[in-house]
Amino acid sequence: MARNGRRLLSLASVSSALCLISAGCMPFLHSVGQPVQEHLALSACIPQTARNHVHIFFIHGMDPFDWANLAGVRDYVQELGYIKTHYGQIYHTWEFEKDLRQIHHDDPDARFVLIGFSFGANMARDLARDAGQEHIPIDLLVYLGGNTLKDCPEDKPENVVHIVNILATGCLWNGDHLEGADNINYGDVWHFGSPSHPKTLDVLAEELAKVAGSVPLVIRQPPSWHFNEEAPTPRPVVQQTDGPRDEWDFLKPSGPGEAPPPRVMKKAED
Repeated sequence: MARNGRRLLSLASVSSALCLISAGCMPFLHSVGQPVQEHLALSACIPQTARNHVHIFFIHGMDPFDWANLAGVRDYVQELGYIKTHYGQIYHTWEFEKDLRQIHHDDPDARFVLIGFSFGANMARDLARDAGQEHIPIDLLVYLGGNTLKDCPEDKPENVVHIVNILATGCLWNGDHLEGADNINYGDVWHFGSPSHPKTLDVLAEELAKVAGSVPLVIRQPPSWHFNEEAPTPRPVVQQTDGPRDEWDFLKPSGPGEAPPPRVMKKAED
């Protein structure tokens, strides 16, 4: 009887956990707080107009319940003023490809940042390579837990300006060191903890500021007023010899014995 009670208790615990997961309550395991003052100060050095040209694409991996809390990382960078964010799952990659091309066409000053977690890192790589075929540069490519990536040209697209490769522990594949990239390894968190790691937030704040800082700053000057030197000068006022005269009182006699002609109203003919 006691054994059955323990089984029922275990079953109830598992059921409760599944309810929490399905309700999206598990990201608290890797919570992301409010932006720290250093990150806010760093982004404040960049004009908001420049930050608005930075388009960030977040691609999630095999994490349907968002244990890694990649959505929290997206919210974090938005609070830093990078509001042009695109967030989706693996199957959104093809839609992101169309969005990226359209943005590049509409905004010549657009800057692109691709961030992929787990297998989403592979999709971010594919998105970068597809952009390369359209001659679209990618300013920053961030691999979060891209454990199946290798140090090969395929995983380092030529049109990418800078790559950050962040790896953690606790996965079947350990990833690889990418030559020419910023490689960061965490020994204090598992695979799902790499996106929300404080070091990851530090790197994103710094690298996004660099990308936004490359946007040309356009200073609009107020319109300048030009005077036409050839414009005629005002006619001088001639003083009358017979005393002051109200120049608007034109109905008064202009001289002795003179009166203004009366206004004659014509009678309407029948």
